[in-house]
Amino acid sequence: MTETTFENAVDEMVGRLHSILLTIQQGGGEETLCSLQQQLIDLMGLVERNPGIEAATGDLYAAAEALVADRATRSQPIARKLRLLAHAHQRFREHLSAAQPLKPGRRSIWLHGNLRFAA
Repeated sequence: MTETTFENAVDEMVGRLHSILLTIQQGGGEETLCSLQQQLIDLMGLVERNPGIEAATGDLYAAAEALVADRATRSQPIARKLRLLAHAHQRFREHLSAAQPLKPGRRSIWLHGNLRFAA
């Protein structure tokens, strides 16, 4: 994959992630969380394993999962969970800027918390 193609693919997926995260912030539930998980798996399938990206991905998913779970139980404070999700998303994007494309013919496995990424 050329550098430009890789960057375009990552940018497109990050755009989809942003949309999914907005839906979660506005009250999206388990279905949206599943969409987030699938989008993260697809994105991680494009990049070489990187501990910083791996940690940021897990943090992003955990923040989204906490927000969805707290909304389902009507737990408070939601404002704090929204702030944590925004910060996790920012850290994820910062770490993702260092992503390198997965080399042809290689497979990558990402492990973090509740997520298992295999590409």
